[in-house]
Amino acid sequence: MEPNRAWHDPVVEIYSNLITPGVRCSAEAYDLANRRWYCLKVEAEIEHDQWLSSTIATHLGQPIRKSLCYGHKRTDSLPTTAVDNIKNLSYISRSADRCTWNDQDCVFKRIEFDVDVEVIEDEIQTRETLIHAMGRMPAPQTNNEMARRFCLVPILAVVLADRKPWKPGTVAGILMPYAGEDLESLVRNCNTGLSLTLTQLLDLVRGVRELAKCGAQHGDIKYWNTVLQSTEQGGGPGQLMLIDAGSEAPEYAGDARALGTLLLWCLENTPALRQDRQAKAMVVAAASALVNGNFDAALSCLSTRK
Repeated sequence: MEPNRAWHDPVVEIYSNLITPGVRCSAEAYDLANRRWYCLKVEAEIEHDQWLSSTIATHLGQPIRKSLCYGHKRTDSLPTTAVDNIKNLSYISRSADRCTWNDQDCVFKRIEFDVDVEVIEDEIQTRETLIHAMGRMPAPQTNNEMARRFCLVPILAVVLADRKPWKPGTVAGILMPYAGEDLESLVRNCNTGLSLTLTQLLDLVRGVRELAKCGAQHGDIKYWNTVLQSTEQGGGPGQLMLIDAGSEAPEYAGDARALGTLLLWCLENTPALRQDRQAKAMVVAAASALVNGNFDAALSCLSTRK
């Protein structure tokens, strides 16, 4: 197991398999939760080809063949850190680990398969576009402004590798502050629904509007890509923040429409808003305005309470 990782109950996906009728079955499997490859050799009796064709698993895993370099160009504006500076890694999901870095609670989004290289590159480019739009300022101030102005979780550092499974000197992933649980998980784990407010929805709409003003697009605004920011005790309601920015989802209709759909989902899963007739009408009107790409009208709907 890789250094600095805490053991997690395995989450296994089959990478490839070899089945010889009447002889044996062998497979390569990848444990997502512990980032480990396994070779499985299982004695199996196979009755006929139809059974064989129905039991071959989809090839889900891929070794890392592609790579991304960062930090060598004058235009590369994000800090870098070595992968071994990341401590206490623990599984969140495919390609994402919770961890500590410089005594901060963070998320390490890693290049785990070839398909992740472009995703990480898009994440970096989106943040660099916004940094350029904001102008030069110290890194801590840049990160705070990105979160405040765009409701987007910033990248603290681009992580560089010096060991396998990555090529030495290439990008292993990106490091972001841990900003809380995603809305999908919160709804799944709470029987009473969400406790969102009109102000939280208003701030999120304002943030996505600011993204558009800077020529940037999130590309996949969904409830599973929206987290509710953790707050200190007594600090009031947390801010809604976007994660996984930069890569456009298939058949994506644009940030405005996607945000309108998200507002309706939030309404459906927030009892206090759903049961408040005026608040419900305000959210529905804002979502309708966003379908037409009108951020200003949506903000007006959410801020005008009679």
